[in-house]
Amino acid sequence: MGSNVSKPEVPDEAKRAFWKIYSKNRNSWLLSALLAGGGLSYFVATKTVGQQKEKEKKYLQQHKTLKGKNKGKKVKTAVNKQFTDDLKVLLKIAIPTLWCKEVMYMIILAFFLVVRTILSIRIADVNGTIVKAIVRRKFWTFVMRIMTLGSIAIPASFVNSWLAFYTNRLALQFRTRLVHHFHDIYCSEMMYYKVSNIDSRISNADQALTETLTLWGRSLSELYTNLTKPLLDIVLFSKKLAELMGWGGPGLVMLYYAVSLVMIRVISPPFGTLAAITSNLEGNFRHSHHRLIAHAEEVAFYGGHAKEKAILNKQYDALRKHKKYVLGQQFGMKAFNGFLQKYGSVMCGYTVLGLPVFGARSSEYLAQVRTSSDITSDYIRNSSLLINLSKAIGRIVTSYEDIQRLAGYTKLVSKVKRVLIDLGEGNYSREMVMSKEQMIERRVSPGKGEYAHADDRIEFESVSVITPNGDTLVHDISFSIRSGENCMIVGPNGCGKSSLFRMLGKLWPLWNGRLSAPEHSLFYIPQKPYLCVGTLRDQVIYPDEVEVAREKGWSDEKLGALMGDVKLRYLVDRQESEENGWDATQDWNDVLSGGEKQRVAMARVFYHKPKFAILDECTSAVSVDVEAFMYEHCKEIGITLITISHRPSLWKHHEKKLDMDGRGGFKFGDMVLPENYKSEFC
Repeated sequence: MGSNVSKPEVPDEAKRAFWKIYSKNRNSWLLSALLAGGGLSYFVATKTVGQQKEKEKKYLQQHKTLKGKNKGKKVKTAVNKQFTDDLKVLLKIAIPTLWCKEVMYMIILAFFLVVRTILSIRIADVNGTIVKAIVRRKFWTFVMRIMTLGSIAIPASFVNSWLAFYTNRLALQFRTRLVHHFHDIYCSEMMYYKVSNIDSRISNADQALTETLTLWGRSLSELYTNLTKPLLDIVLFSKKLAELMGWGGPGLVMLYYAVSLVMIRVISPPFGTLAAITSNLEGNFRHSHHRLIAHAEEVAFYGGHAKEKAILNKQYDALRKHKKYVLGQQFGMKAFNGFLQKYGSVMCGYTVLGLPVFGARSSEYLAQVRTSSDITSDYIRNSSLLINLSKAIGRIVTSYEDIQRLAGYTKLVSKVKRVLIDLGEGNYSREMVMSKEQMIERRVSPGKGEYAHADDRIEFESVSVITPNGDTLVHDISFSIRSGENCMIVGPNGCGKSSLFRMLGKLWPLWNGRLSAPEHSLFYIPQKPYLCVGTLRDQVIYPDEVEVAREKGWSDEKLGALMGDVKLRYLVDRQESEENGWDATQDWNDVLSGGEKQRVAMARVFYHKPKFAILDECTSAVSVDVEAFMYEHCKEIGITLITISHRPSLWKHHEKKLDMDGRGGFKFGDMVLPENYKSEFC
């Protein structure tokens, strides 16, 4: 049985209008359909948002750069309470007081942002009057409005330049605060050593303390500008639009972007974690290049270029794959953001612009305007205001990715700070050879041993030589070296000779026992002495500054005598004839030979005159006669020598001997020379 209710007919005028629009935009619609189909295919390929999130989670857990060695620990960099807590700590460093430069820059930025928004409103008004003059064909009115626009454009251009300038200055100031703060901690005592050699949580300290701090400061300053300006724009533009068309227009725009923000929040990938992983992979790649430069000679001797190339390519391949993944994640988000911020906002904007003419209060509005040129003027003015309002809200909506990026950098910087604090308190984390049960059974643990002050002796009392990862080299060693008793330490490689002095110098933790030593009268000279960046004088007095050396009574003449004691007076004479003498600055690692470097290090010992000098194979490249002279000179000026060396020619300069067998045992006693020693080595 048919229904008698007739369907409403579409007017012929509407049909003709629809067909006209369809015919005119048929190609555009076809292209849109193809792109929409491609987007739908991409979405179907990823199936659902939930499955995409699960895929992201599996990918992130494959990267152990953020997890370290703690298996099962969830990798996540989110905008959550942990992020806000970490950010508060870093902000206290970056903005220490309300009267600092950073606050001044932020106030200046806020001022220019307000000025820029006011100028934008004024430009919107002028744009409307220009179009109105064109529609009415009033030439001189048009010329005057153009000149008015030019007078506004000049200060507006300077305002934009000032905004860019102070944004960069603020980023630089944030970086400066953090760099000084972390340098104070990182360069305190032996913290720089512990970060790289004791603790394993920071794989690339150089990357974290340079590039990551820069990125954090830049991200924070840009976020301040990118959030402050839109907020000001929203307040001022909304107020202006409300005066012109009521609060319905701005309210509709805000509702649109509120829905968009929820959608972005749901589908947005974890860009903060991805940024942190990118930073770590970049650091690994750069570290591999730095490592090759540092060990270029050894690699060249071994002919290891193919192996090193494979290592570099492997590091870059990991970085490339990750960047490829990030680009894939950014593709969908940029398309979605572009639609929301650009085209979606335009459609929403036109809807709002049509409210005065087609809305509920259209009759009131049409009664107020006199001509179509007035409607055109209002349209241009309102559209300019609305476009700026839409851009402002859109920037806030899409700034979630910027906040996530800041969260990633904040996590990296906060991790460095926590590690430095832990190391300052004597706590460290790394893979351990010895289990906790074994530590309890043996009654040892890192930092359990006791350090004591003694002016005239170095004494080990039941101290086990244990590496930071829990590998035991020597069990419960006990011996005492008094001032004036020069001691020779012998034993096979890897038996713990140098490790004794890493514990003595507090580079390694003391696991048990008691260690007594002078606090500020120990000097260690390794086989490859360190030469700093600076003058020839700096090499001798290191780590003192020139002013400190002068206060101690060391003139250049006295330093020249020291160089004569180590048979290097010719170096000073050569520099005086060629360049600036003691003030000559060169790359001393390249200029000096191995033996010359070792003799400069011995001159450094003579300069400081410590009570005890630990000489670790530090004369291996020096001739026997010069070596004997330097040892005798040390004894003459009251320096007690503790020598690690395989040269029997040095035995005669020592009264005590510590023999380590490489199996955890040791013997300590008087130095006894063989009967044929003098005929063989003297």
